[in-house]
Amino acid sequence: MYPRAVIFDFFGTLSQSASTTERSRDHAKVAAALGVPTKDYEAALRRSWPDRARGALGDLAGTMRWLARACGVEIDDATCAAACAARIATQRDYVRLRPEAEPTLRALRDRGVPIGVVSDCTQELPAAWDTFPIAPYVDAPVFSVEVGLKKPDPAIFLLVCERLGVEPSDCVYVGDGDSNELPGAEAVGMRALRLVAPDHAGAQVFDPITWTGACLTDLRDVLTLASG
Repeated sequence: MYPRAVIFDFFGTLSQSASTTERSRDHAKVAAALGVPTKDYEAALRRSWPDRARGALGDLAGTMRWLARACGVEIDDATCAAACAARIATQRDYVRLRPEAEPTLRALRDRGVPIGVVSDCTQELPAAWDTFPIAPYVDAPVFSVEVGLKKPDPAIFLLVCERLGVEPSDCVYVGDGDSNELPGAEAVGMRALRLVAPDHAGAQVFDPITWTGACLTDLRDVLTLASG
């Protein structure tokens, strides 16, 4: 049976992974803008990730103020603005779409296959979404920070299906495996496939990836599933 819809993760799947070295370098830039030690800022980031991904800390400015307080300081408006600008700039650096991402999504669209994206993310991704060349091909982008849900919550997978007008059993889900997304997708009835790419080596993950199910090594491999 060919899938009626294909749903993709974003970071590490449609985009290439950022290494822990890159992230540490850029965390230092934001920490400097906040005026806090990098190690304290990184600890606050790790601790707050589930809440940040669900939008529970407010908008970007509110999040920056929360992170500063978690590091023991209160920041003024100018410092907050500088930290927000640094955060946006560093997050932009992480969005390097895979060369095969746009052609794959375009080919799926040409075949009439609906496309969804489910991403655990903070405010920067949805704010920039319309500037990405893949955006016109995605029928249902679902961002955790906007919907208040985070993978592997079944509700976020069911939401993208609802927006696409399909049943979970009709969908293939493709992701790098972080956030326990693959078992989460399987649990609601989707067929889950893990993308395994060279840039995943050394990439930051928030949850250990223990997936032993089906894998693919190139996004274009999904076209063989949707060729009927």
